[in-house]
Amino acid sequence: MPSPTPGLPALTGDLSMSLKPLALSLILAASASPLSAEPIHLSHSFGETVVDPEKVQRIVSVGYHEQDFLYALGLAPVGVHEWFGKKPYATWPWAEAARQAVGAEPEVQNGFEIDVEWVWSLQPDLIVATFAPMDQRTYEALSQIAPVLGRPEGFPDWGAPWEEELRLMARATGREAKAEEIIAGLDARIAKSVADHPEFAGKTATMAYFNEGQIVGYRSTDGANRLLGKLGFATPKAYDEMAGAGGNFTVSTERLDLFDLDAVLWLVEPPSRAVLEALPVWPATRMAREGRAIWADPELVGAMSFQSPLSIGWGLDQLVPALATAVAGKAP
Repeated sequence: MPSPTPGLPALTGDLSMSLKPLALSLILAASASPLSAEPIHLSHSFGETVVDPEKVQRIVSVGYHEQDFLYALGLAPVGVHEWFGKKPYATWPWAEAARQAVGAEPEVQNGFEIDVEWVWSLQPDLIVATFAPMDQRTYEALSQIAPVLGRPEGFPDWGAPWEEELRLMARATGREAKAEEIIAGLDARIAKSVADHPEFAGKTATMAYFNEGQIVGYRSTDGANRLLGKLGFATPKAYDEMAGAGGNFTVSTERLDLFDLDAVLWLVEPPSRAVLEALPVWPATRMAREGRAIWADPELVGAMSFQSPLSIGWGLDQLVPALATAVAGKAP
């Protein structure tokens, strides 16, 4: 899933990576460690990883949101990857209590691409990359350091359901029961929201982003659109047809009509909102006339972008009332 902030690179096979010869030699030497007597085999989009859950002590997350999953499972990573927001320990408000509960004070890697040497320096015994800018070459380099969990198999880049990410991490760390408990809890909360708001059923809705004069839309299974679907909303089928390999598409403001739905969750900052509302066509849209636009604050932008077991529960408290207001045509 592309970032709601500028700069997230498309996932390609030409991801740059620089390894000094000495570091590479050390990495190769580290790979000689013997496997546990009782390993398990985990399949993912990059192949198969062998890991012994009882031996996992030092976890490094090189993806953009996996720290939330680890905290939710009661795990303390030693390294995490900053996506956006510049929060301490790359941890947003919804995950802060969980981070403190496990006593995690991870090192943080900045920059969008994976710094392989930084990963090696932390001496991990498990590397988590279920939502990461990782190509085959980077995967192979990381695999010389420690077992790597790639994107759950059977899903496109940035497109695996959060539940499957959580289950994969849980299997690698022996916390399957905890993962199912978390999933069941969020399913129950979503089901209650659906029961409380039957007016959501069949309505159209989407999340959207605006950057450098272009409107960004997302496929129905991407990020917050998947959550909207669980709440009863439908994303236009055209979105799936227009989305590229990264799960999104861009159009000029002349095609604002594509986003004139029953509810639109805009993941934008105030300056971008001002540009959108200043468009000549804006006053004629349902978003303007009927109050169908939801303008997420920075924390809700983060929560809906992360789509983690911690951010979703936190975000529902704001999102559901906002959707109800938008569907009623009363959003500010």
